[in-house]
Amino acid sequence: MVLNFCPEWIFDVTASAAAREFLQSPLGLDTTVNKFQQGLTSLYNPIDVAQLAEACEQLLLVLNDADAGEEAVIFIENFCYFRLNFEMNKAPRKLSGLFGNDLKGTKTIEYKSDNTRKRFKAYLFAMRNGGMPKAPAGWNLENDATVPALTEMIAKKVNILDSL
Repeated sequence: MVLNFCPEWIFDVTASAAAREFLQSPLGLDTTVNKFQQGLTSLYNPIDVAQLAEACEQLLLVLNDADAGEEAVIFIENFCYFRLNFEMNKAPRKLSGLFGNDLKGTKTIEYKSDNTRKRFKAYLFAMRNGGMPKAPAGWNLENDATVPALTEMIAKKVNILDSL
């Protein structure tokens, strides 16, 4: 049996993208999270929808505690850009190389919603103090070609009837 669990950085990007979509759409969090959970399950071993929903809720709570207001979506997009392109130590992410591939699944489950919250909170604090890279002007997660499978999953539209 091949173990192919979602890498934690992809889980972070996906949870962030789901939280952003929830903030920008009339759909409920459950409907939005289901879309992203199905997308991840097509790439990796099944992810518990409750864990992905919890990660989204945690991100939204951090934004609420930080009084992000209208800038909430911008903060989430910057975190998506950062996690997509950098390790947490700000080193550029190497998506392919001689000894491995960051897109490859892991042998064990490494992602946890609480860790996603901690990373987002740390990023948000450092970003507000000018210590973290931000998305360049005009950058858009839906148009980023770094990970085509993520781009396709994010761009997929959810029908309002799916929430019924």
